[in-house]
Amino acid sequence: MTVATAPARGLGPAFGRLWGAGTGANLSDGFAATAAPLLAASLTRDPVIISVVGVAQFLPWLLFGVLSGSVVDRFDRRRVAAVACGVRAVVAAAVCLLVATDHMVIAVLIGAVFVFGAFETVADGSLQAMVPAVAGRDGLVRANSRFQATEVVAQNFVAAPLAGVLFAVAAALPFVVHSAGYVVAAVLVLTLPVSAARPPRADLEPKEPLTRRSLAEGIRFLLGHPVLSRLWAVNIVLAVFNALAQAVFVLYVLDELGLPDAVYGLFAMAAAVGAVLGALLVPRLVQRWGREPLMITSVLVTGASYALCGFVPHPVAAAAGMVGAGLSVAGWNVLSVTIRQELVPSRLLGRTHGAWRAFGWGLMPLGTLAGGLLGAVDLRLPFIVGGIGIAAAALGVRRTFSVLSKTD
Repeated sequence: MTVATAPARGLGPAFGRLWGAGTGANLSDGFAATAAPLLAASLTRDPVIISVVGVAQFLPWLLFGVLSGSVVDRFDRRRVAAVACGVRAVVAAAVCLLVATDHMVIAVLIGAVFVFGAFETVADGSLQAMVPAVAGRDGLVRANSRFQATEVVAQNFVAAPLAGVLFAVAAALPFVVHSAGYVVAAVLVLTLPVSAARPPRADLEPKEPLTRRSLAEGIRFLLGHPVLSRLWAVNIVLAVFNALAQAVFVLYVLDELGLPDAVYGLFAMAAAVGAVLGALLVPRLVQRWGREPLMITSVLVTGASYALCGFVPHPVAAAAGMVGAGLSVAGWNVLSVTIRQELVPSRLLGRTHGAWRAFGWGLMPLGTLAGGLLGAVDLRLPFIVGGIGIAAAALGVRRTFSVLSKTD
């Protein structure tokens, strides 16, 4: 299988609107990712309880990922994404009101984060499933590179530092922007052409009830594919250990490094510096070096970056570690999603994406809980254990590409 590259032309105005919708949603996600842990830390200093906030974010992928994928494949993907963004906008506005009136408690915050995660399974699956139809199969690497880079810029360059500053001014302020971003995303996604709503007519399957068999078709496809099954397994390991490493990052910054709340978002911004570079360089590097060296290197660099944070608890070392982790994770994300979009039929994109995240992101709560328990012993331990586990996964990447080379 050769690397797909886009022609010199642009990706088109429809992709621009899809890209804009993704940017609005990612901006909102970034405000939540920064403000929710800060709000949790203002309500409790218990590492285990704070880790439960992370569990609430990713547990919906395990519970609803497969079902959400089936919804994405059966209905108008534009409307599905718009409804999911609209619901999250309403919940974010309610969080803002509770915080502003000093009625927020940790249990309600955990519930709100769970709702954000539940509807993210639908919105995220819909947006990714529309990329091939809007950008074209030849534009996948460029399109995914732009999505990845913009996701990082929106969440970390813009949302993370701004959310930290706004939270320091008034805890409710970040959630105002959080709600508004979802509204923008919902409006933009509804302007996409009808061709983005469903798979091509030739690729459609007869509509059938949401039976156990139809729900599990994405899982069966992934397990039966010689390349994707191995890549899926590696991705699950990486997701779990990434969650473990970052489980109590907010306490690591505030308590281990002794820095103020307003500085917390700057470390996410450091990761963004690397991630933007990684995402934008992938299209060129993959043509020069190939996917295998890049993906193996990305795994090794991620593990080493987290280990650096654990072994050298200093602001400069932590910032360097975040840059390295951001660069390498972004490169991995662009290439892994491109491989999946190339090998999966359009009619199954929603279900395979749901299954992929269900057993990847869905199992991240296990890593988050383990990281919380390790953090209760020493706030450096999650980075050390997570980094070692991620680096070890490079062996699985090599095995995956040995199978991929036989299919070329």
